Amino acid sequence: MNYDALLSLIRSRRSIRRFAHRPVSRDVIERLLEAARWAPSNHNRQPWRFLVIEQSERIAALADCVKQHLPGRLTALPAVASAYAHEFAHHATSFAGAPVLLVACHQRPVSVSGALLDGLRHPTLVSGEPLSVAMAVQNLLLAAHSLGLGACVLTAPLLVGDALAPLLRVPAGFDVTCCVALGYSDESPAAPRRKSLELIAEFRDPPTSSTDDEDRRGDL
Repeated sequence: MNYDALLSLIRSRRSIRRFAHRPVSRDVIERLLEAARWAPSNHNRQPWRFLVIEQSERIAALADCVKQHLPGRLTALPAVASAYAHEFAHHATSFAGAPVLLVACHQRPVSVSGALLDGLRHPTLVSGEPLSVAMAVQNLLLAAHSLGLGACVLTAPLLVGDALAPLLRVPAGFDVTCCVALGYSDESPAAPRRKSLELIAEFRDPPTSSTDDEDRRGDL
């Protein structure tokens, strides 16, 4: 695949929150996970684990759990943001109608690195486990889009992670990184606004032209 084809795929992907009543085959799910497992990871530890939930009853139960426990957490929002609490709760449970819910998990840093990470402001960022899983999820999102599926990453359910834990049965030594709602799209969202390159990139050491070099030598 050349750059233009890859960029076209990236640009046309959307976050999908409404899904058609159409099952996703196990073969398709495995193809997505195959793309995910080829993501780069810190020291090639491949610290990811994906919990695949396909039963609509279980997905609905997880959404009900979020719906039940999230309002108590949202009371901590400042007054200026409280008006958006209902919308936030709606998005947090938008996976309820998805045919498949993928729960992406990252392995906790190995104990031998504990002393090295102790005292750091963001130790999990340095250890790389969540970032590695995030890269695997991006592979999965692009693979899903290439196969005609829609998906949406959700982190809001993690706000009630303790309540979800008994339902998810996350493997020992792992923590949930994010959830991915997956299915065939029942909507066609417009492209979201993107910041310009000038707003997101800083070229700290721009190349100098030969004229600049000559001018600089003349000043010596």
